[in-house]
Amino acid sequence: MLATLQTEVLNGVKIDSADKTDKTTMELITEQIMKFTGATVNHTDDALEDFKNLEQLIARERRSLTLKVSSAKKELGAEERRADADRKAELKRIEKEEASDARRALLDIKKARKSALQKLNNLLKKPKSPIAGKTDVLVKKWGLIGAKTNFAPTKKANNQAIRELKKAQKEEAVTARKLANAGKPKNGAYSAFCSWFTAEADEIDDAGFVNKRDYNKHIWTEGLNYEQFEMTETTDYASWDDFKKSKDAPWNQVK
Repeated sequence: MLATLQTEVLNGVKIDSADKTDKTTMELITEQIMKFTGATVNHTDDALEDFKNLEQLIARERRSLTLKVSSAKKELGAEERRADADRKAELKRIEKEEASDARRALLDIKKARKSALQKLNNLLKKPKSPIAGKTDVLVKKWGLIGAKTNFAPTKKANNQAIRELKKAQKEEAVTARKLANAGKPKNGAYSAFCSWFTAEADEIDDAGFVNKRDYNKHIWTEGLNYEQFEMTETTDYASWDDFKKSKDAPWNQVK
């Protein structure tokens, strides 16, 4: 009799059974137990003893299930920590590459600037006079010829050198800003929030999310319950988006 009851309770209704319903497994188990205790044929000492044995079996299975649930939570936490470590390592690698690229770009700009300055210096350097010691008539003649053939190209070359210098200076400034920002996370407030914010697996599951990463994004967008997290609600900010990136947010406060 006990074997029959245990089979009914643990197996429930078979998938190809004519009694198959849309009920959950636990609902079916409860239904089977109530059917057993309600049947007149089971109102005997033997049936009562069988039912007590079933209680012991359920108690053992409950302890086993408790351990499995705890193990599953630990494994989920370990997976999240591994994912977080991988993300941080990848972010560090990207930041290092960006900093290296910025330094190389800055070096190239400095070289271009030096070259442009050298060209400009050569153009502005006063040359040795080719008319030294020549007669006034010859000097005048050379001057008129030079005005027609040399003045315009020289002015054009000067303007080109100046443009190149300004371009090099502008690129140097842009690269310097990139170098200064290299290594800084693009969304430091969100990264700090993810490290600060904690949530149990049950809470994540009840909210309809598979993992903490997706739950973090949801909370970051929708906002926190101030009272739940023992935070003082502030009226100094027009919206949650303003507050979450401010210095008053606990995850942005320097420790």
